[in-house]
Amino acid sequence: MLKSLQHTRQQLFKYNYIITQKSLLICFILLTSSYIFSQNRLPPPPCNANGNSGFGGAVGEGHILFSGDGVNPINFAMSTSANDMNDILVLYIDTGEPGRNEIDTTIDDNADDHRIAISNSNVNGYGSTISFLPGFEASYAIAIDVNFGGLWSIPNTGSVGTGELGFITSVNSTLTSSTQGFYTFNFNWEDLGLTITDEFHFVGVYVSNTGYSSDEGYGEGITTGTIGSDNITFTGYLTLPGCSETLSNSVNLLNTIDAYYFNDKLFIKNINEAVTISVYDIQGRKTYSNLHQIQGSVPISLELNKNELQFIVIESSNKRKVLKVIPN
Repeated sequence: MLKSLQHTRQQLFKYNYIITQKSLLICFILLTSSYIFSQNRLPPPPCNANGNSGFGGAVGEGHILFSGDGVNPINFAMSTSANDMNDILVLYIDTGEPGRNEIDTTIDDNADDHRIAISNSNVNGYGSTISFLPGFEASYAIAIDVNFGGLWSIPNTGSVGTGELGFITSVNSTLTSSTQGFYTFNFNWEDLGLTITDEFHFVGVYVSNTGYSSDEGYGEGITTGTIGSDNITFTGYLTLPGCSETLSNSVNLLNTIDAYYFNDKLFIKNINEAVTISVYDIQGRKTYSNLHQIQGSVPISLELNKNELQFIVIESSNKRKVLKVIPN
């Protein structure tokens, strides 16, 4: 009898332990998701580039995963979509402090490859004007290639000559080979004069070390086929944390798709067109992506990992919806 009672107690303890562990796991996932979104540590979806491929697509067909909180610095995880990264990515950053609404002939720092790329220098005859959306003022720039990645300040007035872009810091780029396909870089919030509660705006261009421009970049407005000394006029920019896009000629249409996920099925209502459906895990990795033709509210089978926070991103021609789900 005593042995039977002991066995029963052991079984009850084991059962309670399993239930408790599972409950703790689910609570942890929920708390983690809440923390991630409160700190904007995960985009999702990623900051997608403009889709152009004049220099092979390493920038234009890639994307950025962004994170940064009170413990960690600003982190960028960059995908080249398996294209070779042979040139220089420049990100122009607007933090709200006075800067430049365009990079024109008054800015011509040709002290090194990265400064040539940032200032779109005419030292090799390929200089052009880069104009930003009204209200966007670039006060900082990041330039990265396989040799180095750094952060520079852009003086907000006057002419900027050789060596006059202000070098601030290395951004700890892991890009050392043109064929990597993926790399990261990071720096501190205070390097931009910001705190962890601030946001900033950015656009990007992809140029050679001679200042020869391509049509690849981040932010709306670079015309497909842009090349060499063609001028660039941005009509939009991206905002971090969160990677929302501001356009000059359209409204924000995020989260306007009527959709929900239930019993391993995705339901999308009131759309009759092809949409792209992508799934990202808690680390921002894309685990699924496909084009689906939506007719009415016919459910789409979409089996996700159980008890894991995941993000379903639905994109139509002019709308986008992000669902946070933890399947049971």
